[in-house]
Amino acid sequence: MEKNYIISIQDLLKGRNRNAAFDKANEKRIKLIRHSGNVMTNSIIYKDYDGPVYKLYLTNYELFLKWQQEQADSRMKDVDYLIVFLAEEGCECRFIGVFRNYGPLKSTGKGVSVYDIREEEGFKVLKDKVVIEWGKGTLSWMQNWTTEKEVKRIEQKGDIDGIPPFSRYEDVILNLAQLRKVVENKDWKSKLESLNCVYLILDKATGKQYVGVTYKDVRLGVKNGILSRWTEYASTGHGNNKMLVDLLSKKGIDYAEKNFQWTILETLPLNVTPKVAIDRETLYKEKFGTRETGYNEN
Repeated sequence: MEKNYIISIQDLLKGRNRNAAFDKANEKRIKLIRHSGNVMTNSIIYKDYDGPVYKLYLTNYELFLKWQQEQADSRMKDVDYLIVFLAEEGCECRFIGVFRNYGPLKSTGKGVSVYDIREEEGFKVLKDKVVIEWGKGTLSWMQNWTTEKEVKRIEQKGDIDGIPPFSRYEDVILNLAQLRKVVENKDWKSKLESLNCVYLILDKATGKQYVGVTYKDVRLGVKNGILSRWTEYASTGHGNNKMLVDLLSKKGIDYAEKNFQWTILETLPLNVTPKVAIDRETLYKEKFGTRETGYNEN
């Protein structure tokens, strides 16, 4: 039957020198998997997480990988590779990687085992960016490689190192893992050291917020804009803000990695005076009520 689309996921992944072993793999031993819904109560990770699989993938990738390793023996008997997707709206799915099955590690009882499933190299450029049509008539969560899947779009969501592309200061949204990368990235550093800003840290778990500001501090020798202050956060997670220090001393740095998000509320000149900078910071503290309900102590 004639194709009515430009490319399939099969054409995009195989035979393009992304991974030599995968290119030579027996197509009968490759399966497509579509993850959706919530972690089941009988899962090996249920005691650690009981929410949506998609959220687990976004917030705790290591635990997601552990969850994915538990598979029914009947499903994995003749499988070498898994092409894995996450279900989105309608019948669309997002590609998250090619994984190799190295066989069972241990049985968890009743025909289910933990398998040695590892992500393959060579597909990072496509990871999280390729969206396919799973198909209304074929909703089974595991399908054969020969069931062609139309690529709907390829989105630009950061480069292969997981660093989001810089567009505008107003568009900046970074988690802690991304923050650690951008303060070491040449292109991002040049942007962050050229301006100051009023910024917001959001705790996504509670909705609480912290408003801060960057400016040249002659006394401390701080002068390279946003970069200097955000490098502190990248190192500590709390930037020595008292209430954030107290929070992470109780919950650990993992809490910041899972829940903290940095955004820019307003840019300020590199030579902005401390008084002007602090006045702008104060305005946003009042707007968002971060003294009363957030993490600003004063």
